[in-house]
Amino acid sequence: MSRRTCSPPSPTQESKPMTVRSSLLAASALLAATILPAHAAPATDATGLAALLAMPYANGLTGAATAPRVAWVERRNGIRNILVSDGGATPHRVTAYTQDDGTDLWGLTLSPDGRMLAFVEGGDPEYPDDAPPNAGNAPVPGKQTVRVVLPDGRIVTAGEGHAPTFSPDGRQLAFAHGGTLLVGRAGGVPRAVLTTPGAITALHWSPDGTRLAIEIDRGSHALIALWQDKPGNEAPVFLPAALAQDQMPAFSPDGRSIAFVRARTPLLTAERGKGHFWSIQTYDIATGTERTLWTAPEGAGSRFWAPEGIGLTWSGDGRLIFPWEGSGWLRLCALPVAASPPTPHCLTPDDAEIATYRLSADRTHLLYTANSGDLDHWRAWSQPLDDTPATPLTAEDEQVTILTTAGQAIAVMATGIAQPAHPVVLQNGGRRVPVTATVPDGFTFTAPQIVHIHGADGYDIHGQLFLPPATTPGPHPALIFVHGGPERQMLPAFNAMGYYSNAYIMNQLLAARGYVVLSVNYRSGTGYGLAFRDAPGIGRAGASEYGDVHAAGLYLRARPDVAPARIGIWGGSWGGYLTALALARDSALFAAGADFHGVHDLTEPDHPGLSPEEKQQARDTEWRSSPAADIAHWQAPVLLIHGDDDHNVEFEQSTLLARMLTARNIPFEDHIFPGERHAFLRTQDWLAAYLWTLHFLDAHLSAGHEH
Repeated sequence: MSRRTCSPPSPTQESKPMTVRSSLLAASALLAATILPAHAAPATDATGLAALLAMPYANGLTGAATAPRVAWVERRNGIRNILVSDGGATPHRVTAYTQDDGTDLWGLTLSPDGRMLAFVEGGDPEYPDDAPPNAGNAPVPGKQTVRVVLPDGRIVTAGEGHAPTFSPDGRQLAFAHGGTLLVGRAGGVPRAVLTTPGAITALHWSPDGTRLAIEIDRGSHALIALWQDKPGNEAPVFLPAALAQDQMPAFSPDGRSIAFVRARTPLLTAERGKGHFWSIQTYDIATGTERTLWTAPEGAGSRFWAPEGIGLTWSGDGRLIFPWEGSGWLRLCALPVAASPPTPHCLTPDDAEIATYRLSADRTHLLYTANSGDLDHWRAWSQPLDDTPATPLTAEDEQVTILTTAGQAIAVMATGIAQPAHPVVLQNGGRRVPVTATVPDGFTFTAPQIVHIHGADGYDIHGQLFLPPATTPGPHPALIFVHGGPERQMLPAFNAMGYYSNAYIMNQLLAARGYVVLSVNYRSGTGYGLAFRDAPGIGRAGASEYGDVHAAGLYLRARPDVAPARIGIWGGSWGGYLTALALARDSALFAAGADFHGVHDLTEPDHPGLSPEEKQQARDTEWRSSPAADIAHWQAPVLLIHGDDDHNVEFEQSTLLARMLTARNIPFEDHIFPGERHAFLRTQDWLAAYLWTLHFLDAHLSAGHEH
């Protein structure tokens, strides 16, 4: 693989945006040419799908602490590279990768002054200590390495590992490899300073750069340790531990104490609102004493839950900012550390959820993203640390769930109806967009309609309805799309997650080809509050969310523009599970489906803490919630697609279903990607999978295939 480097951006660069001129023909040829023949993809792409998947998509946004410099990963034409921008000016590419080979770039972090950038090349951010994936089936698999872009643009390798983080003065770089902590001069050769059982998952420098707080996962429990660079005395000091998950350490501004979350997981779903399952602890570094600052009461919010990356932050006035679902909605609350007893005061609005947050550079304002006022619309907000109402920072026509700071500037990742995720920099009352993307020639994105579906048990289910062009004669074939997770939310625009950005493209293309497509935000998803996410009987406890999928199918069947005998369903992961469940239980309603890496047998081998009778009852419920339990009623054809290096859903879940379908002469088509992970790492594999899906759905749902 060719690796080249470019010099970093100049602070004097002009602010003219970079414009992507995407040629549908050229992009289609580029991606189609890289399809592996062994995967047996359709020979040609007459749909324009390749050009749509080639549109630039950004993720991994990060900002410098004291400079308005931001960096992110851009995937364009399936190829990942890292871009850097000063204050939203035209970005400069600091890497020069040229292949869609599945090599991920992640873990980006800028030095405080923005002059250096560290990132991880290769590996899998979900499983950083597992063997790196080899989605391209290279004869010599790549490694997972920490790389550093120096001020002169050269890129050096620090070593194998992940979680790079610069010290507050930018002179040192620390990262982890399994249970080993490595520290050294930034851009130099690090040394292993300690090795501990378990996996180091995150590192946090003290404000003066003399200590590191280390998060260590040991499976059944998690610990926090302190390491200090003292020659001859580098042994870690463990914070007082418990039979729990200690996580999210945050140094106080003066560096004298650490706050952290101590959480336990309820044994049973029914216990989630009972007991005191998490608390906020503080640790005095000088005395070595620990204090329970606050314990979540029973009821809503008694179990700790927050999106990845949201933790504790100290304000400038001695309060701890933390996420809590005490009202039934994920809000940001402030806890006065010096009060006795400290009582939390929630700052962000109720009846809405937050996704990310930061404090302003002067620690006086909350900067966060939330769906306040419209649960299907996410914006960035600024709010003083009091009861002053929040002020929106982003436009009404864009979706924003990701936010960070860069010196005095704010950077967000925005999406739109026709715009995949892209950074926007907000500073001094203005906004600058470093990269803009044009829609491929010959394709028009249309605004999905928000619809509400009411199930038999009264739940209000939100969905996005994609309609075919008015010139397309009806009645139309129709499709349900079910997301994975299940803790996810689809939006009436591109999604910030790459998996669902691709799914949004697919739903738009299906509608353009004449399908009525309904994307369903079924219960157990996020964005609609705790009661919706933790609804009774979901998943293994009874699959109650399938009632929402069934109600969506009935909604489509009742529409006059839908051919009632030509309704299908598609989805991946938990959406693959729901696709299989729909076909197994309701082949009379769903005529065909595409199941990407779904779960088909939910039974678990053991249930610690339950009596033999309770264990059997749990297994019976899990079995009844599984598609495999209704295989005798399955009649509709299904497409099965799975990567055989999936670390999220066992590959055997798909081989099991294929065997069961074969034994009953139920028609199916199957494809696998050797070496691919759960969320396919190569865009060419997404293209192949989606082309298989288009051909399969067209074959079984087109006119003349009524069942």
